Amino acid sequence: MGKVSLVVFQDDCVGCHACELACKQEHSLDVGPRLIRVMEKPPVYVPIYCHHCAKPPCRESCPVEAISRDDRGVVEVDEELCIGCKACIEACPFGAMQFDEDSEVAVKCDLCSERLERGQQPACTAVCPTRCILWGGMQEIYAKIDDRLSARGE
Repeated sequence: MGKVSLVVFQDDCVGCHACELACKQEHSLDVGPRLIRVMEKPPVYVPIYCHHCAKPPCRESCPVEAISRDDRGVVEVDEELCIGCKACIEACPFGAMQFDEDSEVAVKCDLCSERLERGQQPACTAVCPTRCILWGGMQEIYAKIDDRLSARGE
């Protein structure tokens, strides 16, 4: 598939938090970290998520090189290497990095890498009732964006 991405049409988000719950369930996360979270500023809901940057500031700030970017473009944290210094959390311009108090390491969205390996979509996209979370290869994402904008007359 090559490079993959996740895009959110925040205008279509209704603030149901289904993406948050699906992510927590998929990653067996306890209370605390949310790898995707919906900030509520009614009537607007703003999903906060990792953008899997081409040049991730979180990776550049990590003193132990615990953050990498794979050939699909997915930015991941190696929890075995992470020392819990939180430099990556401060460096992330999107507020996507979280700190897991229980394991004392940084955590973030990995686009549900295990699901991707099985040919499945990320959990957040699978459950979104308004389909405001788009996922796929870069060309597929561009086509989905064009389709969405055309349907709106934009």
